[in-house]
Amino acid sequence: MASQPTILVVDDERELADLYATWVGETYDALTAYDGTSALEQVSDRIDIVLLDRHMPDLTGDEVLREIRARGHDCWVIMVTAVDPGLDIVTLDIDDYVTKPVTRTQLTRIIENLRVQSRYNGRRELHSLSNKMETLEDEASIDDLEGTEEYRTLEQDLKDLSDSLVGGAEK
Repeated sequence: MASQPTILVVDDERELADLYATWVGETYDALTAYDGTSALEQVSDRIDIVLLDRHMPDLTGDEVLREIRARGHDCWVIMVTAVDPGLDIVTLDIDDYVTKPVTRTQLTRIIENLRVQSRYNGRRELHSLSNKMETLEDEASIDDLEGTEEYRTLEQDLKDLSDSLVGGAEK
């Protein structure tokens, strides 16, 4: 029997990190880190999912994310943050982006959706691109977004990936 996935909750607000860990700890193995440095000390191949705050005093979530990827870890990363998303999320190697406050139901649903998506090859990237597009569209008007190169690139990447998955399924 496979062991439960391990989730690392990273947030400099200790109460919030502990709350998220309690929520996910009923179904998953949960670890907590209260800053970017201790998060990086705990990141290993045993971590399946990272819930990552974006704004922290020592290392930002973006810096932690870059280091996780630079080390070759392929864990899912969900930004759970009070920072409103901007076009910069297009280039972040994340699987989802959630703006606080987040409910227990939202958090568990996002994690479960990622687990389901992971069962299908090629779907993780599609899910990630779709999540970024949806997050941006929740924050800004389509008219404003369509005028940006980042959004047009995201649209094209999503279309190309969708076409390749559909084409691959038809073969």
